[in-house]
Amino acid sequence: MKVGFAAYFEEIGRVGLVEENAPKGYKQVSISGSDLREKLRKGELPDERVMRPETARVLIERMKQG
Repeated sequence: MKVGFAAYFEEIGRVGLVEENAPKGYKQVSISGSDLREKLRKGELPDERVMRPETARVLIERMKQG
């Protein structure tokens, strides 16, 4: 199974796979799973273009529980 890299695209207002939705000139907000998990473990909300705050809060609370 081929899995690509995801990014948020400003021009289309959503997350998509880079190779599918990245016409030249589209601005990408990259999503790093490692960075995202680190932020959540620290109790920090990630960029809203990457994850909804209400979802992030649930994950932050779950990570605190171990």
